Amino acid sequence: MGQTDKNSVFYYRIQSPVVLIEFDHQRPIALARSSTPTRQHIHTVVRTPNGNDYGKDLLGQHYELHHK
Repeated sequence: MGQTDKNSVFYYRIQSPVVLIEFDHQRPIALARSSTPTRQHIHTVVRTPNGNDYGKDLLGQHYELHHK
C-alpha cells in the first residue's frame, strides 16, 4: 500500500499459513510532532505463526545450538 517512487512511504504484508512478514513506515512519534509517516521510522515483523514462535527466545536458541 502506498506510492512507488523512491521517496514514498509504504506498507506491505506477505502472509501465508507458515509465514507473516510486514514492513511499515511509521510517523516519527519521538522525533517530531507529525502525523505523517516518514522513511526514518520503520517497523518490521517476521513471524512463523504455526511454528509456535510467539514468546520464544529465538536468539537464545540460536546461540545455544550454534555457538557453544
